[in-house]
Amino acid sequence: MAIDPEVIPPTSHKAKEGFKRLPRWAIFSIGSLGVFFFISFLQSLLPLIGMVFLLAFIWNQANKKIS
Repeated sequence: MAIDPEVIPPTSHKAKEGFKRLPRWAIFSIGSLGVFFFISFLQSLLPLIGMVFLLAFIWNQANKKIS
């Protein structure tokens, strides 16, 4: 059901609901930038986690007692 601007006064609550606050391109731009930053964060975080596990393994092997 469409809102007829001649029937509903522009100051009413229903008239404000009829207009979108952000354009569709802005929502998609914000979403794509969010995905880009999330992937960039993961690309920098995963090698760091891998290095931590590698250093923990090396530390564990270096501190083993020789029997």
